[in-house]
Amino acid sequence: MDADLFAHGPQSCRACFNGSQADELQFDEWRLVNNPGYYGSSTPSTLILGFSKGANQNRMAARGNFDSIAFANARHRLQAILSRLGLMPADRSIDALMTAQEKEFSVTSLVRCSLSKLQNGKWVTSGNVIPTAFRNKDCSTIIGRCAARHLGELPPNVQTVLLLGNDDRYVRQIRILIHALHPDYFKINDMAFMAGGAVWVHTTHPSPGNGHFNSWINGSPDTAAGRKREMALQALEGHDT
Repeated sequence: MDADLFAHGPQSCRACFNGSQADELQFDEWRLVNNPGYYGSSTPSTLILGFSKGANQNRMAARGNFDSIAFANARHRLQAILSRLGLMPADRSIDALMTAQEKEFSVTSLVRCSLSKLQNGKWVTSGNVIPTAFRNKDCSTIIGRCAARHLGELPPNVQTVLLLGNDDRYVRQIRILIHALHPDYFKINDMAFMAGGAVWVHTTHPSPGNGHFNSWINGSPDTAAGRKREMALQALEGHDT
C-alpha cells in the first residue's frame, strides 16, 4: 500500500489526465477537476467515503482552507449519521475528523477528484450525476481507476468503510466495483458486505438535498429508509466493528 494515498492533505494524483498538466479534463458533457484530497487519520479504523466533491466543497476549496473542505455545510448531518450508527461519541467534534490530528476516522471520496456534469448550461454535482456516471464509458473508467488505486488495498487498521449513499442503483454499482477488487468479497445484507478484511456499509447521504435523510435517521423500520438503516446497524453490530 502506498502510504501517500492515505496521508492528510491535498494530493498529487494525475492518473486520469493523460499526461496533461491541465487542472480540468472535459469529455462529452462531463468535467473532472484535479483536486484530490484525503482527510484525517492515515491509519483509520473507520474510512468514510463520499462519491466526489460537491459544489459546496468546491466553493470551500477555492478559499484555500483545506481542513474546511470535506462535507462543507453538511458536517452536522454527517455527525448525525455517525451518531445514529453508534460510531460518533457525543463528546467528539465532527470538525476534528477532518484534521491531521485525527486518529480513528478518515474521510475521502470514491472519486477523489471532482466529477461534474453539464446540465442546462451549468456544471452540477448532484441529482442524476452518480447513476449516469456509472453508465458513461469514460466516467466508469475514471471511477474504476480511482477505486483500484485507492481502495484495492485498505490501510491495515480499517475495520469499517462507510459508503455515503444508499440508492439501490449506487449500491449495485459499488458491489460490482468492489467485488472486482477484492476476492474475499461476500454479501452481508442489502446494505453491507465484507471485502478487503473490512465491513462496508451503505448509509444515507448527508447532503442537504437528500430528502430521505430524516427518514433514515428517525424513520420506522417499516419504512424503506428505516429498513436500510436497520440493515446497516445489523451489519455493524454483527461484525463487532
